[in-house]
Amino acid sequence: MTLFRCCGAVVLLALASVSAQDKPNLSGAWIAVKDAPGTLPAAPSAILGARMEIRHKGDSFTFVRPRGAFSIEATYPIGGPEVRVRSPGTGCQGDAYFIDRASWEGTAVVFTTTGLHSAGAALPSKLDIKRILRLEGPDTLVVEGTIVQAGQSSQMGTVYKRSTEALPPPASTLPATKAAAKIADVAWIASNWVSDPAPSAGATTEERWTPPAGGVMLALSRTIRGPSMTAYEFLCIAERDGSLVYNAMPNGRAPATEFVLTNVTADSATFENPSHDYPKAIKYTRRADGSLETATSGAPNQRTITVVLKKQ
Repeated sequence: MTLFRCCGAVVLLALASVSAQDKPNLSGAWIAVKDAPGTLPAAPSAILGARMEIRHKGDSFTFVRPRGAFSIEATYPIGGPEVRVRSPGTGCQGDAYFIDRASWEGTAVVFTTTGLHSAGAALPSKLDIKRILRLEGPDTLVVEGTIVQAGQSSQMGTVYKRSTEALPPPASTLPATKAAAKIADVAWIASNWVSDPAPSAGATTEERWTPPAGGVMLALSRTIRGPSMTAYEFLCIAERDGSLVYNAMPNGRAPATEFVLTNVTADSATFENPSHDYPKAIKYTRRADGSLETATSGAPNQRTITVVLKKQ
């Protein structure tokens, strides 16, 4: 009886050891190649993008993928809860958030996107997109997924090979001084606004702001002197990293200059960019009479320019 128990314990330990060894380590930088997987047709485009990096330690799975000029990084406990991953907006687009989770399926890691919270949406939309990551050799990773073409779904795969190619830098975050806000907090800016003619030059300034939609407000500003337009500017405010970013493109100049929301109340919003030459701050204020005051300011020795706009 003692011998049976002893042998049973040895068998259990051996099985546990085999089970642990069966879990491969997917760590590495990977680049998609055109090879077709052995048992699946090749996907028309790389299922997890052209490049990615995985840092895999036990049941912790860190996934890095380029998205535009930046890389998005998130860590998942395999078999653990869902993780909310920020996909940073660029220009006049707000942030979106993917809801993902990772789990084991035998010796493969199943990476599932269960939802997408788009900028401006009250609730995330539900998704069920599964990708299976399977190590098929020291330098070969196969990713399987369901591809929908012409209304028909089929299982396809992408082969990835180890790579030494560096990924783009991590997506930037806003400075710690940012003020938490949603685009709805500055909805009062939306309208068509026109100033009275300036006494000295007879010029009028206009700002035409759209209502919030999709986490963004868009605007066009112009200055009119007599029959001529002497200046124009494309503007937008977008939800970004839990706050708001004001983008200014004077005379259509690109890239835009970004100003981060640093203070917001029911009737005012201040956006700042201390590294910019001028302005360093832009403040919008809703005045008691219903008009809109804009104030642009720079360094202490630079004058603040204030314009009062009336709703049209």
